[in-house]
Amino acid sequence: MHSIFLNSEDRGYSFRDFSDKFLEICNTHQNEDRALAFAFILYDFENPQISKILDDRHYWLSLNGISGRYLTVFSFHYKPKIRKKKHPFSNSENRFDYLKDIANTPDPSSDNNQLIAKYFGNLSNLKYPSVLFFQVHNGSVIDSELIQLDQSHIEDSFSELKGYISAAVNALKKVSDENKGNSKEIFELIRNSVKGVRTKIAMKRYVKTIASVGELLSTISGLIG
Repeated sequence: MHSIFLNSEDRGYSFRDFSDKFLEICNTHQNEDRALAFAFILYDFENPQISKILDDRHYWLSLNGISGRYLTVFSFHYKPKIRKKKHPFSNSENRFDYLKDIANTPDPSSDNNQLIAKYFGNLSNLKYPSVLFFQVHNGSVIDSELIQLDQSHIEDSFSELKGYISAAVNALKKVSDENKGNSKEIFELIRNSVKGVRTKIAMKRYVKTIASVGELLSTISGLIG
């Protein structure tokens, strides 16, 4: 996991710095055997469950442990600048300033969109929240696979995100040392794995819907009878 604290006063990158060094960071992780491929967690202010997962130390450590040295997962983090002189709710003026700071916190999607347009082109099917798996080779992005996240509750959303990252990592664990340079083939393993998880989720949802419809029809039939 690679957290980007864009508006922190004491750590992280400015957006311009990160955008300029993005491929350099990816290349370094590959050269230092810290990653075989990459992913971006994409979300906006309409997806608070994602930001809560990323800000929770326990969730973050779990995802970090799963991704390990196989997959570098990038995510943007934003925090409102809270005035330190007084408690934010000590009086009405401070309360207004505190809420104004929160309201002025930049939406993650604005920087996400800029970065994606620069390195991935126009992703017409991009919807938030999503996970964008991608591969870098010789200083360029050579392939990507966008997976939309559907869950809205924190625990369900974490399980969904964890499932996709675990699937990608399990595929990467099968790559032997002599094949680590086969970037395109490696990414095909990821693509097939995460799309397989997506298909299974869709099938379960379909079966559940059919079962629900069946129960409804049965209930209606019983009431009529």
